[in-house]
Amino acid sequence: MNMKHETGYGRLLGNSRFQAFLWTQFLAAFNDNVYKMIVSVFALESVAGQAESSRYLALAGVVFVVPFLLFAGHAGQIADRFSKTRVLQATKAFEIVIMTLGIFALLSGRIEGLLVVLFLLATQANFFSPAKYGILPEMLPETQLSRANGLLELTTYIAIVVGSSFGGYLYDHWKGFPLRMGGTLLGLALIGSLTSLHIPKVRPAGSTEPFHWNPFTEIVTGCRELWKSKPLLMSVAGISWFWFIGALFQMALLLTGKEVLHVSETQSGFLITALAAGIGIGSVLAGAISGDHIELGLVPVGGGLMGLFSIALGLTSNYNLALAALVGIGFSGGLFVVPLNAFLQDVSGKREKGRLQATNNFINMAGMIFAYAFLWILHDLMHWRADWIVLALGLAMIAGTVYVIALLPDRTFRFALWCFATVLFRIRVEGAQRIPKEGGALLVSNHVSLIDAIFVGYVTPRMVHFLMWKPFFDIPIGGSLCRMMHAIPIPTGAPQGSMRALVTARKELAAGELVGIFPEGGITRTGDTQPFQRGFERIANGGPAPIIPMKIEGMWGHPLSYAGGGAFKSWQNVWRAQVTIRIGEPIFEAVSSTELQQIIDALPEVRSQPPATQHSDARFISEP
Repeated sequence: MNMKHETGYGRLLGNSRFQAFLWTQFLAAFNDNVYKMIVSVFALESVAGQAESSRYLALAGVVFVVPFLLFAGHAGQIADRFSKTRVLQATKAFEIVIMTLGIFALLSGRIEGLLVVLFLLATQANFFSPAKYGILPEMLPETQLSRANGLLELTTYIAIVVGSSFGGYLYDHWKGFPLRMGGTLLGLALIGSLTSLHIPKVRPAGSTEPFHWNPFTEIVTGCRELWKSKPLLMSVAGISWFWFIGALFQMALLLTGKEVLHVSETQSGFLITALAAGIGIGSVLAGAISGDHIELGLVPVGGGLMGLFSIALGLTSNYNLALAALVGIGFSGGLFVVPLNAFLQDVSGKREKGRLQATNNFINMAGMIFAYAFLWILHDLMHWRADWIVLALGLAMIAGTVYVIALLPDRTFRFALWCFATVLFRIRVEGAQRIPKEGGALLVSNHVSLIDAIFVGYVTPRMVHFLMWKPFFDIPIGGSLCRMMHAIPIPTGAPQGSMRALVTARKELAAGELVGIFPEGGITRTGDTQPFQRGFERIANGGPAPIIPMKIEGMWGHPLSYAGGGAFKSWQNVWRAQVTIRIGEPIFEAVSSTELQQIIDALPEVRSQPPATQHSDARFISEP
């Protein structure tokens, strides 16, 4: 996919304010993992007795999770009540205080003090997180959310990998110099606090609810809100599944390295690094594929690939193949989780973003705890080998993907068509901002090829209901796809049936939906626009919904056009044809078929907005 500077990664990374946000959250995650690794290694090396050191190691994991369960509701309330910029800056300032206490804990050389500081650091991260995710849709347009989440996930996992390695390095070289270790941690906190001062200032969300001191009141309310919205509920469930898988893999990989691959502890660490690196790469690619929209079609793709790569990992005992499989699992996980995070941020209400992000964090942490229990049951009680656990996870992910496809068949099918269009064509869109983001509109286009509906759907993230001849519904496979996509059938040779179809389309417009139609009644045989039929007048004229004129150029002569007398008679521009889709100004007044045809024929190149490659969540069903 071509990424234009105007809305692509280049513009996003060129924004110094967004850079400040990215560095702030990176340094926060980095410092967390440096300190956690120092505490973990200290527990293993400095506490007398293997059983006691293992107990403290497990306790460190619990200590870091507990604040996300106890204070998630409070964090959500604060993020909704105050400016998220101020929340981020205040929590980073609190990190300076915590790291100052960390110096004294390191100097004391007692594990109890280190665990207290770890608890405080996790508490700070708990209050930082809802504001971190909630601020993105407030400081960036929706067109940049997917890319921003891709970069957020990439930098987070880089921070986890590099921070864990750096923490081990610090302890190995400076375990006799606790003041140096503590001073380094304090320096990182100071730098992160300074970068937070340059984060864009956003206004308070405006929540007026009284503050609930009960830590679970806000979580219960958030769960109720999720229960009312199936899309939000499924997005949180998907994100929590991702965290469950991640936590389980992180623990199972250490067992895999020992029991199956028979490698050293250092090589086992590289397994986790490969997984994290894959997540980072997949996250950035997910943002690139999503472009200016939130591409939920990536979710089943990512889930299915995670399942396949997990099965491959469970079946191999070769170290190099295991590394490759883990990169694939992580890569697929990035494709899976980025659109879900972006969707949760975009769709949740302005005054509820903090609450829903906090609820999401709470459920994520519960998923991680369940992962710990799940591994204990399977490995310690049922005596499953690590590769059996990974294999079972892969099969579960495949089953989950089938379920997601059943829930989102239209998005899955649309994404497959988008991949088809992206590979075979170079698509340029001019004037996509003229299609309304909400409310009804009738998209009217010329008809040049068999796949014009794909091009019409390419320009908007919204679903488009296309009118389609009834005989296509009678084709076994085609009919199932038509019904799945909620296309509107037009009977042939039945005036009353045609009128009912037009009335149905008009009702869709009144309900705030997008409707697509090709008023020529068929694909052009000459390359010129054929006379428009009057059906569209009965749909749009006289109603409040505008007509959006569109013109598709570049497909005449392609095998999918009727150049040469029919489909596949002409073989010009077979590979990567340049297709331009021009969108005119919305038409609110009544217009005749002749006038609309003239408007579409005369559509000039739109100069007000540079061309941008885009795609949609449209229903790709076309009238012949």
